[in-house]
Amino acid sequence: MQQRLFILSVLFLFSLSSLVAQGEIKWTLNMNTDQILQTDKSIFNALEKDIITFLNSQNWTNDRFEEEERIEATMFFTVSEVFEKSGKGDGASVAVPNAYKATVAIQSLRPIYNSGEKTPVLNTLDKFVEFTYRQGEGVQYSEQSYLSDLGTIFAFYSYIIIGLDYDTFSPLGGDPYFTKAQELYNRLPNSVTNDVNNGWASTAKSRNRYWLMENILQPRMLPLRRAYYTYHRRGLDIMSEDVIAGRNNVTLAIEDLQKANQAYPQTMYAQAFVDAKRDEIIEIYKAAPSVEQNTIIQAMTRVDPSKSSSYRNIRYNTSGSSRPSVRSRAPVSTSKRGKR
Repeated sequence: MQQRLFILSVLFLFSLSSLVAQGEIKWTLNMNTDQILQTDKSIFNALEKDIITFLNSQNWTNDRFEEEERIEATMFFTVSEVFEKSGKGDGASVAVPNAYKATVAIQSLRPIYNSGEKTPVLNTLDKFVEFTYRQGEGVQYSEQSYLSDLGTIFAFYSYIIIGLDYDTFSPLGGDPYFTKAQELYNRLPNSVTNDVNNGWASTAKSRNRYWLMENILQPRMLPLRRAYYTYHRRGLDIMSEDVIAGRNNVTLAIEDLQKANQAYPQTMYAQAFVDAKRDEIIEIYKAAPSVEQNTIIQAMTRVDPSKSSSYRNIRYNTSGSSRPSVRSRAPVSTSKRGKR
């Protein structure tokens, strides 16, 4: 009897620990190391396991997410080169032990209410990932101190993903998580934030993590923050009941996007929005009246001028559908993100 109670207690604690370990984000990781020519790639197999273990075991909020409520995210992690620095004397570059450069592409998804569809919320590419990794150490992160490059980068994007997701369920609902991302940045050592090549420097000319955070927190971008809620909760989520009303609210969201872009032109934040929504917007408006189509084409061309030819495809309705075409997923009826 005592042995049975002991076994049941162990199973209960194991199941409890598994529940606690389940994070808000359900990650899929795709790692590519083809650009690295070294023959022994066992270290990258270990790195891949350590990254996915870290990503899927972290809890970033105090809210409890049911399995079907977890945010789906995909990371394409490409190790591009071994990190090198100039050697002494002849100026030749030498490899730095256990140091690498990578590019990271991230997409997060959100279910559309009362449907089997999902919609992209974040679509961004980070070209400035520099990190060190030693097999057996895992990926480390602490809110109190700077422990590792990768852990800090993953924590930053986790807060951004959660913040954007919460913004889609309630107006400005992502505030606490964008603040967490800013606090993370403020804890970085000066040696990190002063390096223009690692994605954290405010003085860097290229778009990077700092500028994504800065854009989101800018008061001038509040119309875009609000547009996330209008587009998703008042737009896509009601299309199963009223396509026209839902599309009208998506139009209002695009008008707010345009206002934000006028106040703060060509930001990384606005670009991340249109990169996620471009194809979806084109599909939504193929079934709209021509006057509405022209309005959206003009608005999106101003915000996303390099893709103006893509938006002209709105006029060519080949599918007859006004709903976005996305991969199937079981819907969630409500979310705690909208009850905060």
